[in-house]
Amino acid sequence: MFGQQKKYFLEITFYDGDFKGTHVFYPEKGNYMSQINLEYFEGTSNLNASKLIADNGMQIHYINRHFKGEATLGKHNAKKYTSGCGSFNFIDIKNNQPYKKIDGDFSGCTSTTITKVSNWKKGIVKNKRTVSGNFTDTVTFKYRMDNGSKKTINTKVSVKFKARESRRF
Repeated sequence: MFGQQKKYFLEITFYDGDFKGTHVFYPEKGNYMSQINLEYFEGTSNLNASKLIADNGMQIHYINRHFKGEATLGKHNAKKYTSGCGSFNFIDIKNNQPYKKIDGDFSGCTSTTITKVSNWKKGIVKNKRTVSGNFTDTVTFKYRMDNGSKKTINTKVSVKFKARESRRF
């Protein structure tokens, strides 16, 4: 279990709210749709991940975070889009939570710090490398509860990540 599946991760600390505490999310073993990637396109990097799971069973349906430039060591300014600098959502697939869906936006648009970048490894179709970093930001979560009610929560989060970047050269 500590082989390939545990190489890439998101460690998220929620400062308050329903998820208060630190949770480490990994790609789900055997699910090829469960992954953590970094993509670079037209001057913007995008950290994105889908279908990640923590040891306590909490599942992130999708998360992405945009920053300007390539993933090089140091600080990078956030890339703002219409509702923030990325999104973050949960879906209660197993129907064992009081919510159906939680949609969130990174609303603070703080900088992302890249702390480690490996050398590119040549692949058959794409070259790959590992990128690590972190950011702290405010997330605005909009809940849709099982009973149909809605609520909004703003919380501070800190995110540490280790992701795979693939690129054709």
